[in-house]
Amino acid sequence: MRRVSGRVIYSVTAAAILALVAGFAMASITLTNTTQTGEGNYVNSSGGVTGVTYTSTVLGATTNPAPSASSGSAGAPQAVVTAANAFCVNTCTAGDFAQVITYTFTTSMSGSILISVQVTASAGGGSGTLYLKQAGTAVGGTIVLTWDLGTGSSTLTAVTLGLQQCSGATCP
Repeated sequence: MRRVSGRVIYSVTAAAILALVAGFAMASITLTNTTQTGEGNYVNSSGGVTGVTYTSTVLGATTNPAPSASSGSAGAPQAVVTAANAFCVNTCTAGDFAQVITYTFTTSMSGSILISVQVTASAGGGSGTLYLKQAGTAVGGTIVLTWDLGTGSSTLTAVTLGLQQCSGATCP
């Protein structure tokens, strides 16, 4: 039987730990500008509503002027209009780093929907919920949600999106 020295065991263990830490670092994105490579690989989108499709999530900058937060509630969801609908999920300041989430909706969307957004980051993370509904006349367009991450550097590790149909005040 061949004896393995303690130095070899320590070296192999250190290399394994380094590989694990490096793997985690590669799975997160440090925000230093708005053109990160590999962005979007950590987005988890779930749920399904007829007529609404998750389109994309892009790291960018908050637009100028910044979008306003949705005024919709579970009992009175905000109506989406034809073409582009822009909402801030938290508090948006023009020029800040932002996670920009886009859904496409068609005239087959009906009733109320709930979109939940959770952003996990070392700074600027949190969660928000939007309650939206189809306008009185069926229309199609996009829903663009902006999550403002602030101006400082941050490590973004996850974006979790949920989409579900709901009915008036019974929305969770």
